[in-house]
Amino acid sequence: MTATVAAKIWLDYDQDELNRQYDQRSVVPDGDDYKAADAKASAEARAETACRLDIPYSVTPDETLDVFPATNPGAPILVFLHGGAWTRGSKSTESFIAPPLVAAGAAVVLVDFTLCPSGTLAGMVEQCRRAVAWAHTHAADINGDADRIVIAGHSSGSHLAAMMLVTDWASPRMPGDLIKGCVITSGIYDLTPVRLTYRNQYLHLDDAAVEALSPIKQLRPGLPPVALFYGGKELAEFRRQGHAFADALRAAGGTVSEQDLPGLNHFEMGRRLADTNGPVHKAALKLMGL
Repeated sequence: MTATVAAKIWLDYDQDELNRQYDQRSVVPDGDDYKAADAKASAEARAETACRLDIPYSVTPDETLDVFPATNPGAPILVFLHGGAWTRGSKSTESFIAPPLVAAGAAVVLVDFTLCPSGTLAGMVEQCRRAVAWAHTHAADINGDADRIVIAGHSSGSHLAAMMLVTDWASPRMPGDLIKGCVITSGIYDLTPVRLTYRNQYLHLDDAAVEALSPIKQLRPGLPPVALFYGGKELAEFRRQGHAFADALRAAGGTVSEQDLPGLNHFEMGRRLADTNGPVHKAALKLMGL
């Protein structure tokens, strides 16, 4: 009997393998343990570092943010968007990144938004835009400088951060160059293959959504500089996504630094902003002018 060969649906992947490529727990089955440790470290960070929690940035209950003000006025602001496959995660498990950044001279804003399937990906992007606009409008309230905002994210949060990067901010209330830099780790920047995976059961992407919500399809000249990272132990598709986005940014005339961090899995990559000796933390400081 001749064995049946599964059809390839994206690059050299059949359906099962493509689904696996977009499931980080397929290679890190104890991912929940990492997040539990992050939550514990975050609770300690909130107890030990001055912060203001659950500040509304718009009208719905999910639209809140946590602020770790800078020690001195006029500081740069890092706005961080959490990951979790667009379906889970919270700002409350990411507080641990704030103390080292505050110690270096920054203000830090951590954002919550409505997750899928309760919300849509397009709605999530709009909420993140409102949160960034809040940081600009309220910069002085957190000892920040409205002209020194850097966006950052991890995993699906890096997709959202990249969407903030490509947003046209110009309006009567916001400057076109609102974002001065972008630090992204382990992200997804082209939704074309994502639409073909199990994730589309909750993302409900069609051709128009893939075009509008893929940062790689929204590039233009004049974007702010980007520091992009992925880990040596991450799934091949996540690594490919990062490299392809970096190449596309360069082709569009952008300034981008790209780094593969050996030996790190997806959940370890989510901790790099707090590693004061590591390249992600140092890249964030550089983009903030610290």
